Amino acid sequence: MTDTIVVGLDGAGFELLGPLVEEGELPALAEIFERGVIGDLESVLPPVTSPNWKAYLTGKNPAKLGIFWWHNVDVENRRVHRPVERYQDHTEYWEVLAEAGERVGVLGVPTTYPPKPAGEFVVSGPPDAEESGYTHPPSLEAELKERFDYRVNKRGLIDLDDPPSCEEVLDIIDTRFEAATHLFDERSLSFMQVTTFYINALHHNLWDHEYTIRGWKIIDDHLASLLERDCNLVLMSDHGHAEIETVFNINAWLEREGYLTYDRELSDRLHSMGVNTDRIKRLLVRIDRTLPGMEVRSAVERAAPRWLINRLPDESGELGGSKHEMADWDETDAIASAQGPVYITVDRESARYELVREALVDALSTLTGPDGRPIATAVHRAEEVYEGPYLAEAPDIVIDKAPHVNIREGFGAAEVFPETDPSWRGVNTRSGLFAAVGPDFRAGTVEGMSILDLAPTLLHLHGQPVPDDMDGRVRRSVFAEDSPPANETVRELEADD
Repeated sequence: MTDTIVVGLDGAGFELLGPLVEEGELPALAEIFERGVIGDLESVLPPVTSPNWKAYLTGKNPAKLGIFWWHNVDVENRRVHRPVERYQDHTEYWEVLAEAGERVGVLGVPTTYPPKPAGEFVVSGPPDAEESGYTHPPSLEAELKERFDYRVNKRGLIDLDDPPSCEEVLDIIDTRFEAATHLFDERSLSFMQVTTFYINALHHNLWDHEYTIRGWKIIDDHLASLLERDCNLVLMSDHGHAEIETVFNINAWLEREGYLTYDRELSDRLHSMGVNTDRIKRLLVRIDRTLPGMEVRSAVERAAPRWLINRLPDESGELGGSKHEMADWDETDAIASAQGPVYITVDRESARYELVREALVDALSTLTGPDGRPIATAVHRAEEVYEGPYLAEAPDIVIDKAPHVNIREGFGAAEVFPETDPSWRGVNTRSGLFAAVGPDFRAGTVEGMSILDLAPTLLHLHGQPVPDDMDGRVRRSVFAEDSPPANETVRELEADD
């Protein structure tokens, strides 16, 4: 059986990469696109790193995982929490491969911290992994640090006025691939997943700046080396990216429309005094660079009281921390997270609940930005896009935002539609990237590919049956005519695409 290497490219999409490939900037990607099978890869909603990496790894939609964003909003108990206890609850497809005897290694994938004791190794990825305890086996951590000066996370913000911050990101991207290829050979793997998260950060902060292009050239150089191997090479992303054209502060809109009330007195006072998170972060980053190894910023963030973090404004006056804790729940009917989830705080058993939900769906479906274009391609009720035991915890409404719209939480924002985004140039889109080349893949295009299809398809590629609880389907049309080996279980259940 042919070895497989899956390269995860967080935030990659054809909008940015297409022109770079056409201009000859990325020759390895150009070769993959020409020789292999390619297509858009549709994310689950919302198109965010979490839940999409976990959806990819398990082949399950968010209502089966109980993970709907980086933070879930628990309306019943009036709290916001990271559902990290659920990250380990579901079998990931590479665990199935490992149990079947494949020599499996996983490096850099978000939402895999702490690492599971499975396969030959697991190295957890940013942005949720810590700088210690991130490897299985534990001894691998010291090896990575000694050999590659390996870091999981960048030290501070990406800032063009601070070139070392940009160079650090490029170095982290390069190191991911160096470590992965070394381990692939050293451990004689038959399957490996290596993911680079920080190209996504460059998209967000810099979009098509020279640093972003340099990041892609580093990736392209490594892809060129992987193309020289006699293996199946699969590229995938958790979501795509587009340049921001419209900024929508959704909680500012909910406040304006009378759906949301929250306490902003202390944050307004701090902002007027010049105390804000942006200044504090820049100071801590400078201290960390002056005193390497001290990790002052991390220590301060761990020690700072939660109530204070929640009330610290940024430079524009918006609130930081877990913003939903600021809500006056008794006076609030709805509250939103970035990129699309909207939670209704009205009792679901009451007649008023459906009235509020219908009013919000109608309003958001017809809402347009300053340029007259809709902010959403669709607005869904939870049961229209999710199915599973955690459906009751899902956001009541999910906005499938227009590609160039950045939906921000916007707590404390003065404007519903500000002219520019204070921190980002690029925003997540639902159209990610799929490409595959190698002995078992055909050339051409594939349509309608979902991120949920990848786990079943990769299991089938390695001759393994697909678990019944996966939502995705095997996309056999991506394979070469005689590959992979026939799997009768899949044939009975899957009518092909």
